[in-house]
This record gives sequence, C-alpha cells and structure tokens, in this order.
Amino acid sequence: MSIRTTVVLDEDVLERVRERAREEDVPFRVKLNDLLRDGLAREAGGKRVSIPRKTFSMGECRLPFPLRVSDLDAWEEQEARREG
Repeated sequence: MSIRTTVVLDEDVLERVRERAREEDVPFRVKLNDLLRDGLAREAGGKRVSIPRKTFSMGECRLPFPLRVSDLDAWEEQEARREG
C-alpha cells in the first residue's frame, strides 16, 4: 500500500537521491523508499547514524483545528479584515 505525502528535503539530500536514481535508472520515489528502508534497517540493527539537522521555529499555527475545507474561505476573510 502506498500513501502520497509531502516531504521537505534539503537541497543536498534531494540532489543525492536524484543522482542515485539516475545512476540506477529507477524512479526518484523508488530510490527514496529504498534509501529510507536501508536507513531504518540500519537503525534497527543498532548501527545508528547521527545526521545533523537544521531546525527552526515556524511560529504558532493560526489555522483552526480540526480544519475543514468549508471553513477556509471564512478564515481567509477574517484574516484579510484583521490585516486590512
């Protein structure tokens, strides 16, 4: 079973995965899944690799939760009135 999701990759990671996919002549998503599986298998085998990550605060989420698509127009209008 596959699930479509959005993943934000750093530029260097994106290029490395693209390069490996081209070298092996496989689709990007196939190579990304293979690399994730390999990494998870290593982690489970006790060979944890520490990868430095840059993090930052994205601020407080201003959207109401649970979010319904029908509420987006009203929320957008409220924000426009508040800012204008």
